[in-house]
Amino acid sequence: MATADSPILIFSDAHLGAHDPGREAVKVDRFVSFLEFAVQTKAEVFFLGDLFDFWFEYKHWVPKVSVRVLAAIRQFTAGGGSFHMLLGNHDIWAADYFAGELGATVHRGDLTVTRQGLRILISHGDGKAKSDRGYRVLRRILRFGPNIALYKLLPADWAFALANFSSKRSRELTSSREPKFVGEYDEVAQAQLASGYDAVIMGHIHQSWVKRLGSGWWVNSGEFFEKFNYVRLQDGEFHLDAWSGTPVTPAGT
Repeated sequence: MATADSPILIFSDAHLGAHDPGREAVKVDRFVSFLEFAVQTKAEVFFLGDLFDFWFEYKHWVPKVSVRVLAAIRQFTAGGGSFHMLLGNHDIWAADYFAGELGATVHRGDLTVTRQGLRILISHGDGKAKSDRGYRVLRRILRFGPNIALYKLLPADWAFALANFSSKRSRELTSSREPKFVGEYDEVAQAQLASGYDAVIMGHIHQSWVKRLGSGWWVNSGEFFEKFNYVRLQDGEFHLDAWSGTPVTPAGT
């Protein structure tokens, strides 16, 4: 569906399942309409992690989540759309469901792509702040294969209750902590741009911006649960916007 001239749509951090039913309904509606917008504009889509507030796959079982979200992704890819999904710190335990059943292209780490003449580094962004030592240790523990295997031995309902409690506590802690690491993220982006990238794009910290660092672009896609931020790359330029839920074709498409 997408061509060399198609826009690129980038968003992240929906944390579906994290909020009250009213907010969840809004999030689902906007996610579905955003993919309809991607179809309308023939866009390639990159989601930078934390689609769900918690996702953990067993061999024969996946979480009970909004079927409308899953169906929207499948409908998008079945129609020829390209949905790239980076795994964030809340969905690193994904196995083969997103790729096998939904047709998403799943990336388990940082990604380098070339689009519209730009060499771009794309990352969820967790663990980039060197001074956040506690989380960097926790990140290794959570991604350690034997620990994942042991967690699968828990009954599913117990595993999810524990995970949801931990996820809530994590949000409470990081909501006030993450912004203090913005300066370190700036340094990471600057170093990558100096190494030859034309643009660096991350999510994770729920802060949104599109700015220039020298001749390069430093972009954070924000979040898709309150402000509903997204970034559009078109004609070699990045643009930051907020999704209202009403598809409107941007100028130039």
